Amino acid sequence: MKRDFAPLSHIPLKPSTSFEHPPEPPELIRLDSPATTVMTDFRFVHPITVSPAVSIDDALQGMKTAGVRLLLVTNEAHEIIGLITAKDIQGEKPIWIIEETRVQRSEITVATIMTPQSDITVLNMLSVRNAQVGHIIETLRRLERQHTLVVEVDEADQTQNVVGLFSMSQVSKHLGKDVAEEVVPAHSLAEMVHQIR
Repeated sequence: MKRDFAPLSHIPLKPSTSFEHPPEPPELIRLDSPATTVMTDFRFVHPITVSPAVSIDDALQGMKTAGVRLLLVTNEAHEIIGLITAKDIQGEKPIWIIEETRVQRSEITVATIMTPQSDITVLNMLSVRNAQVGHIIETLRRLERQHTLVVEVDEADQTQNVVGLFSMSQVSKHLGKDVAEEVVPAHSLAEMVHQIR
């Protein structure tokens, strides 16, 4: 069916016109910088997702292509049902499965080795807004994780919406040094929240 579309009115671009862009993080990030400066903010960066039925090697290739080390595992309703990391895929989990079940590596799916939703702990954005980078590093260490999601909680019905992600490798990149093993003189976010109460 042919439709008639009228062209929009157009105007010349004026000299000295700039452009809109996301807010720039501060150039120098330190342990006492606001935690939000090292958070991957899903309002500006699309999270990369994967189906639970995808093979782990295809998932890993997807990570390499996107330049990430974690994928959100989602169902057809776009609900988060798990997480899978490069460490999960390249670690011992697939080897155990091959030895235990005698399946081929190509048959192992994301669903088989992902961290299920029921085992995922997240940070509340309310706490993150008052935290510093050092708190995030110490929290990730205490959780013994390389990543953690951040959620906003609706006060009315307590529903959660994932708004961001912290990654130890991303924090290290911002600080210009590997902080995974360093001792940071900061309390964990959980302790800080406990002190606020």
